[in-house]
Amino acid sequence: MSDISEAELVQILTTEKACRGTTILPYQMMHIKANKDLKLEEKRPLSVATVEEALTATGFGKYNFGLLLICSWTLQAMGMDLFGTSFVVAAAVCDLELSLQQRALLTATPLVGVVLGAQLWGYVSDTKGRRLTLVLSMAVGFVFAALSSFAPDWKTMAFMKLISSTFTSATNSGAYTLLGESCPERSRGRSMLLCTCSLMCSQAVVAVFAYPILPMKFSYWIDFLGIYYRPWRLLAFVMALPCAVTACLLQFFEESPKFLVSRGQPDRALKVLQRIYACNTGHKADQFPVKKLMQEQEIATTLTETDSFFSALWQQTTALFRRPLLKDTLKLFYIVTVIYMTGSGFILWLPYIMNNLFSVLETGEGAGMNLCTVIRYSTDSFANAANNNTIQEVCNDTIQPTTLISAMSYGALASLSNLVLSLTCGSRKRLAMMGIVLLSATSAVLLNVVPIPIAGGVFFFLFLLCALSMGILSVYFVELYPTSLRGMASCLSVMLGRSSAFLGVNAIGYLISANCEATFYGWAILLLSAIIVTWFLPNDKQPRQ
Repeated sequence: MSDISEAELVQILTTEKACRGTTILPYQMMHIKANKDLKLEEKRPLSVATVEEALTATGFGKYNFGLLLICSWTLQAMGMDLFGTSFVVAAAVCDLELSLQQRALLTATPLVGVVLGAQLWGYVSDTKGRRLTLVLSMAVGFVFAALSSFAPDWKTMAFMKLISSTFTSATNSGAYTLLGESCPERSRGRSMLLCTCSLMCSQAVVAVFAYPILPMKFSYWIDFLGIYYRPWRLLAFVMALPCAVTACLLQFFEESPKFLVSRGQPDRALKVLQRIYACNTGHKADQFPVKKLMQEQEIATTLTETDSFFSALWQQTTALFRRPLLKDTLKLFYIVTVIYMTGSGFILWLPYIMNNLFSVLETGEGAGMNLCTVIRYSTDSFANAANNNTIQEVCNDTIQPTTLISAMSYGALASLSNLVLSLTCGSRKRLAMMGIVLLSATSAVLLNVVPIPIAGGVFFFLFLLCALSMGILSVYFVELYPTSLRGMASCLSVMLGRSSAFLGVNAIGYLISANCEATFYGWAILLLSAIIVTWFLPNDKQPRQ
């Protein structure tokens, strides 16, 4: 019976039905075709597989653990380059003679670099490779980040940080996609969420380094630069070192096999898969059961060798805003805007808010105050003291220990929460993200309602935890987009996110001063709208067994 063709089977059934005076129904035809497809699938040799099936055959072992660590360190290096600047600027305010406006501009400069470089690195990642993108960007980023520690003035430092952040921002497209495309589908989401832990704690890591370095008292004159080499310059250099280390360690890992297949290099992709299999299992590479890779059907851009750079870049970008990707792109980009505006926007105000909170608590005041009342009380007290006393203006570049401890505490809380999320979320990413954002929205309301200062600080920490959704969003950008567009989709999302964060940072200061309570209530509504949009995201994929 297995040698009978589909046409012969249909003819036999038709004759039999005719004898009974009946006809073949449409669902019976579908059943015939399904049986035939199943027969063909069973006849396919086990040695022939898609890239996804081949990745499943490699297992999850030493290679994947090593790549997870390297991608995590790469993201952390980028986070230190972006968010660590706030600590350096606070300590350099006297040496660089910074005004308040210059401090704000210098602190926000790395976010501008991310926006400038995002689309370019998305294109490079999708056309030249994930691993090459990471090695090149981290190496060049290290050079300029290290040079910024020797800047004689704030303009030079801003230029160096702009260039370094433009390069290190490539991690957004390279690290997540390289990790996601080198892991079996079953462990992909969990791995990418674990990878996000390092990004969540990057500011805390900077605080850990700053805690012993900044209190140092050394000062060395460098004549040809005309600068004093002080502790904040050492901190800036130390923060650049992870970029160099990760660029070197990436040499021990392979390019994404999915990327190689998408670029028409299945033989090279198969060799990469064999090496991953050998590293994970301890067997010889030639024992890998898959001997030939099948081309998977997915949406791809029609780039040719004759396309100009700008033409290719335009095609890569516009493909995200055409059917069938348009709806998913719009939904994800809206969620990205809300999450980054909240998480990355308010995190830069964490030292300011915590300093106000601790200053009120140290005076024994604050009974019956919510967080916003504490902020107003602290600000008004300082303003009254300034009006009633003649104060000689003295430059103060000391960072209070409470500021560093607050950053460490938030980093520990965020990392631990992300670890728990990665171990329990599984294939329930959509519900997990809705729960996280709901917690953040609820906390925004409670910090206004509960008249206990320390409780307000705790609720503010919980409010910031909406940033945990960034890791889940990165999984969606790997799962919902084809290999040829993942880098561009990830980078455009980060470009949009950092632009939103930049606008959020500048708007938050004004809004808190104008009406603090209304600011947090408004943000709660914004987060609730993100929950509604999240509900309409595609259902989670069930992983292959």
